[in-house]
Amino acid sequence: MLAVEISPRVIRVAEIVPNTSPVQVTHAAGMERPGGEPAAVGQVLRRFLAERGITANRALVSYSGPVIEHRIYSTPPVGSESREELLRGKVAQEISTPVAELRVSGEVVGKVMEGGVERHEVLTVFTPEFEIRRLTFLLIEAGISPARVASVPLALTALHPEDQKEVLAGFLHSEPGRGIISVSDGGKLRFAREFTLEMPARAATAPDFLDYKTLDLGGATPAPEASGPSDEEALAERMVTELTRSLLYFRQLSRGGAISRLYWSGEKPSPAVTRLIGERLKLEISPHPAVAAAVFGPELSGDPAEFAVPIGLAVAGQVPDQVNLLPEGYLRRKKRRGILAAVVVVAAAFLIANIGLYLGLNNAANRYREVLAGAAEVSHRSVGMQEGFTRWFSLRKSVSEASAEERALQTSFTRWKAFFASLGAPVPAEMAFTSLTVDQTGAVYRGELRGKARGKNAAEGQEKVNGFLAAVRRQGLAAEAQYAPVEVRPLRAEEGAGYEQEFLLTFRLPSDGKETTGERTP
Repeated sequence: MLAVEISPRVIRVAEIVPNTSPVQVTHAAGMERPGGEPAAVGQVLRRFLAERGITANRALVSYSGPVIEHRIYSTPPVGSESREELLRGKVAQEISTPVAELRVSGEVVGKVMEGGVERHEVLTVFTPEFEIRRLTFLLIEAGISPARVASVPLALTALHPEDQKEVLAGFLHSEPGRGIISVSDGGKLRFAREFTLEMPARAATAPDFLDYKTLDLGGATPAPEASGPSDEEALAERMVTELTRSLLYFRQLSRGGAISRLYWSGEKPSPAVTRLIGERLKLEISPHPAVAAAVFGPELSGDPAEFAVPIGLAVAGQVPDQVNLLPEGYLRRKKRRGILAAVVVVAAAFLIANIGLYLGLNNAANRYREVLAGAAEVSHRSVGMQEGFTRWFSLRKSVSEASAEERALQTSFTRWKAFFASLGAPVPAEMAFTSLTVDQTGAVYRGELRGKARGKNAAEGQEKVNGFLAAVRRQGLAAEAQYAPVEVRPLRAEEGAGYEQEFLLTFRLPSDGKETTGERTP
């Protein structure tokens, strides 16, 4: 992962190992920012990273410019989306620039009580969205995918020492031509100011005086020319003046607050600056916390204080509800890409599971075929096993046939009625069967059929039974059909006038299905 510091004149890059403490830095390099449009700068940065073997493309980025501002507002305890809308309204009341042209982001840094109501202290950072879009375009041209864009003061306050949470610390970041001072209260940014550091203009050289040919009498010493302060001393004077003015601003805003630690990052301070800070502000420049927060690789010889901003970005990391100045449209697209990537991963996992299942079933099928082939081979080799298998198969077939016949005999009587009708033994409507019993005796089946026949009188009922018996004997399937009347009785009064005859028919069915007596009529 990359941590990138981009300022108007300098670009510093550190390749880090994520989620390490202290931060493991594998590559660190810096370059002067070239002039030109973002596309040209991005191409130069791409070549710069490729030449140094930096291959990571996901980055935490710090942005610094003269148009970035920090404020602290109190808001009700609401969600992140509602909080940003409230912050945009508060920012619109303080500046003349249309808030629609600004990128506003904030994070909660504390809680305050106002009128007995708890409210959130929100650190708000805003800058023209046009500048952020140019920065994002530059990073994309360089082959970098930004995950978070923060300011330099936010990155530096993340390095506030853990053992000095109760101390107000000042972080001064020096770059060519500019400086940034930020005040941290236990790791929470309370004040930030940026100022320019331009070389003082030199006075024009004095005009030459006319030579009046005066005589040099000797022994006279010329007066020494007055020499002004050197460039280094003038720049140190300007630096200390702006630093003093910034700390006075903070004292007014905080009603008496003063820093007790000063940490210097970026370009190293000159001896003149160190001396003036000690004389006027009574402060000493302490060793920067970045030295303890990062571990450089054995092949790196850089100073951690120079790369304090990238190291601070790595320490702060990327967590929800942090200040992130990336354009909202870019964040939404990135979120959609994340959702799409999750859907693709789930679909791929499902497809892989199906492929694994198919391969497993195919392997099992092949194994099953191999087992069957082995069993068949063993069966062919062993005669005894083959004969046993044949007997088992024949027995299984006989059992299946017997079961089928048993199920056929156990079916309802209506099937026998349809069976007799198909054989040419019509059953009159006035005749009904009450029971059928079939028993096997040797190779034949003996059956008993009980039924009832109704007629207007006993003779008509007997005629119906005789017609049925003649049809049964004529079709020739039931041999030795013997008829015996059981009872003849008149119908009950509610059943109407007539007689009912109950009869018994015994017959024999051969097991081979051949007809025994009679000629079957078509």
